[in-house]
Amino acid sequence: MRRWTFCLLATVMAGVVWAQAPTAPSDAKPVADIPEKIKDFGVVTKGEKIRAVFEVRNTGKATLEVTQVRPTCGCTVAEFDRTIPPGGKGKLVAEVDTTDFTGPISKAVLVYTNDPAMPALTVVVKADVQAFIDVVPRGFVRLNVLQGEPAEEKVILVPSQPVDFKVLGVDTGTAPVTASFRKLEAGEAIPGRHQPQWEVSFKLPANAPVGVFSQKATVKTNLDKSPTVNIALNGVVRAIVMVSPPTVDLGTVPNDAPVGRALMVINNRQNHDLQIANAKVTSDLFTVEVTPLQPGQRYQVAVTLKAGAPKGTHKASLVLETNDPVSSRIEVPVNVTVQ
Repeated sequence: MRRWTFCLLATVMAGVVWAQAPTAPSDAKPVADIPEKIKDFGVVTKGEKIRAVFEVRNTGKATLEVTQVRPTCGCTVAEFDRTIPPGGKGKLVAEVDTTDFTGPISKAVLVYTNDPAMPALTVVVKADVQAFIDVVPRGFVRLNVLQGEPAEEKVILVPSQPVDFKVLGVDTGTAPVTASFRKLEAGEAIPGRHQPQWEVSFKLPANAPVGVFSQKATVKTNLDKSPTVNIALNGVVRAIVMVSPPTVDLGTVPNDAPVGRALMVINNRQNHDLQIANAKVTSDLFTVEVTPLQPGQRYQVAVTLKAGAPKGTHKASLVLETNDPVSSRIEVPVNVTVQ
């Protein structure tokens, strides 16, 4: 009897212990929640770095894992919490460099988690980027001239707020352009805009070389919020007498070939008479023939390699003497390889 009672008591006690043992619910899941998905910084100064901190909550009953974060162009993610316990909070920090933006911007960040109901969320950083110093009429200067012609373009720097604004210097880099600046008097300034205003002038001299240039001009100021102002500086100096192609390249010619020949065209500007007084190559291996296609305006020049030229690579120059005061002597490289 006593033995039966003991067994019954043991069975009851075991049941009590079993009933009190904690178990994890099989349906425990993480729940991702970002209370403030949009951070709007309003008007910010161009060049300012925006730092947006988003709070990430886990309102579920299992650990929330942030598996991946994908920022869009112009936005970077500085840091984020990869795991957040049930009932806990984490953060995601997004940064935007406004140097290359102007006007309203909206930069999104995609956040991927192990929340089965909401595996992807989006947070947004918004701002209205305004330059502390405006460049009027535009932030770039273009100079397009004919060889021998000077050119000048001007812009005005206007502060977006009433400040003690000064231009300290202008760096035009490697562009064949000089720059000067001056403070505008009250009667010269753009009406309805803040003062002081500064005029920056870019000058291309008449002796600028033929070719294309693209450079960033940097205006230095006394302002902490805008120590430099960048202006795109682009230009092209067109040759008065156009030579096409710019190089006489006969390529590779067999040693037993009768001749090697290349053609080029000389074009003159309109309403001017061009005469080619002499044409020669600085090597006896070549001959030159000039044919007028349109007298005074357009010529064809044929460069021919004589038969029996020695093997090897030969380099010379085609020299054209003209009546043009700017392009009185034109030199064109001549190349050929004889095998």
